[in-house]
Amino acid sequence: MAGFRRLVHRKFEWNAARRPEQTAVVFGEVAWTYDELNKQANKFAHFLLSCGVSQRSIVGVCLYPSTDLVVSILAILKIGAAYSPLDPAYPCERLRLMLSQLDDLRVVVASSRTRALLPERCVRIVDIDAMSAAVDRASAINPAPDIWPGHLCYVVFTSGTTGIPKAVAIRHSGWWNLLTWLEHEYQLNPHSSNLLVSAFGFDISQRSLMTPLFTGSTLHLLPSSAFDVMMAKEIIAKYGIRTLHCAPSTLYLLLESDTGDEAALDSLDYVFIGGEALAARRVVDWASKPGRKCKLLHQYGVAECTDIASSHLMRDFERYVETGVPIGAPVSNCVIHILNDELAPVGINEVGEICISGAGVGAGYLNNDALNRERFLALGPERGGIQIYRTGDLGRIQPNSDIICVGRMDNQVKIRGIRLDLGDVENALRSSRYIEDAVVLAVCGETDQATYDLVAFVVSPSRFRDRHAFDERELRSELASSIPRHMIPRQFVKVDTFPVTQNGKIDRKELKRMYNLSMSSRLTPV
Repeated sequence: MAGFRRLVHRKFEWNAARRPEQTAVVFGEVAWTYDELNKQANKFAHFLLSCGVSQRSIVGVCLYPSTDLVVSILAILKIGAAYSPLDPAYPCERLRLMLSQLDDLRVVVASSRTRALLPERCVRIVDIDAMSAAVDRASAINPAPDIWPGHLCYVVFTSGTTGIPKAVAIRHSGWWNLLTWLEHEYQLNPHSSNLLVSAFGFDISQRSLMTPLFTGSTLHLLPSSAFDVMMAKEIIAKYGIRTLHCAPSTLYLLLESDTGDEAALDSLDYVFIGGEALAARRVVDWASKPGRKCKLLHQYGVAECTDIASSHLMRDFERYVETGVPIGAPVSNCVIHILNDELAPVGINEVGEICISGAGVGAGYLNNDALNRERFLALGPERGGIQIYRTGDLGRIQPNSDIICVGRMDNQVKIRGIRLDLGDVENALRSSRYIEDAVVLAVCGETDQATYDLVAFVVSPSRFRDRHAFDERELRSELASSIPRHMIPRQFVKVDTFPVTQNGKIDRKELKRMYNLSMSSRLTPV
C-alpha cells in the first residue's frame, strides 16, 4: 500500500491493472469494466490538462449520477486537482453562491442537461457531451503528476449562518484513512457491490461513490435524476447489491415502501447509516427479523472531518429505542473527545462538546479564517499538542462508556441527513416579498420524534396581514428558486411579533414552548 502514497485514485488504478475485466460501474443498461473506466478517466484527465487545469486547483462537477460523473471525479483526482460537487438538483442561486466561494476554481464540468443551471460569466464550462470527440482523441495512459497526501481531494459545502454556503476542504490523507478503515474493518472486497442512493452534493455520497472502486467491487448508479425508492429496490434485488451508504431518512423509505417483495433487500451485508439521528423504532422490526444477515452500522461524523469519525454495530435495538443509538468507536487513527467549555474532558453522564482529532480532520473552510480559528484548534502541550475540530454537537458519556449525541450547541440541525443552519433558512425567508421577518425552529417530527421538521414563524408585511391574502404555494415556489427543497419549512406559523428575552433578543425557547402548547389547537398557519 505504501506505493499508492495514500491516494485513493491510485488504489483504483491498481484494481484496474489487477482485474481489468471486473465490472466497475453499472448505470442503467451500461456496464463498464475497470479497464474501460480507467482508460476513459485517463482520457478526460489529459483533456483537462490541455484545458489548463493544473495541480491543486479546484474543478466543479455539475452532473447527474452517470458514468460521466464517475469519469470526471477520477480524472480530476488523477491530475492532482480537487473536485467540488455542484449538485444540479440545487437552485441556480444556490449554485452561484457555492461557486463564489471557490477562488481556485478553474473549470466546471457540466453536460448538455446541466450547463444552463450555471450562472452566466461562470468560469470556463466544459460540456462533457460537446467535448466527447476531443476527449476520445486524448491519451489513455495514467497521468503521473506529483501528488501528496496533504493535497486536497474534494471540497463539499455545508450551510452557513450568513446565507452563504461554507466550503469544506478534505485532504487525500483523510480520505485514504477512511476508505482503508472501511475496507479492513468490514472486510469489503470485490464482491461488496454498492448502490449510490444519496444526493451528489451530500458528503456521504463521496465515500459511497469511491468505496466500491477502492475495494475493487462494482458501483451501481440509479438511472434517475432523483431518488426513486422502487427503482432502488429493484436494482438491489436484480444485482444482489451488498452495501449501502445512506441517511436514516433514505433507509426508512427503503424499509417502509411496499414493492410486494419482502426479500428485495435480502442481499445486503451492510448498511452504513449517517448524517442525522436514527429512530431505532423505525428499523427494529426489519433489522430484528430472524435470519436477517444485514448489519446496520450507525456512524457519526461531520463533513469537516472526512465524513465519518466513529461507527457502532447495532445489536440491541429495543434498548436503542429508549436510550438512543451510540455513536460508536472511533475510526482508525481518529479520536473522539467530549470536552467542556474549557476544553477539558467531561465525566460520566456529563454533557460536553464532541470534538475530533486525528487523521480525519480536514483542511478547514475555504475563505473563512475567522471560522477556522474558532472551530479548528491546536491544544496546548499540556493537552497533548493535538489539533481538534469542534463539531458543535453535544455528547454524553454513559456509564458503559458509550457516547450518545444529544443535540447541537447552536442552531444547526440535520434535515433528511443534510446539515443546515437555521439562519440560512431565515435569510432566504426574509428575502421573500411575503415575509417581513422570520424565525425558524427545528421541532420534533410529527411522525418521528427522532427526526426534525422545520417550522417558520413569520411576520408578514402589512399588505399580507390578512391571512387569506397570503399564498403559501407562491411562497414555497419562490423559496424553491433560491434554496434546496430540504431547507423549505414544513409549516409556516403567522405571528404579529416575536417574544423577546430581557436582553431584547428573540426568545426562541419561548417560541418553541408556544408551539408545543399549541400542537392540539395550532397557532394560525399561513
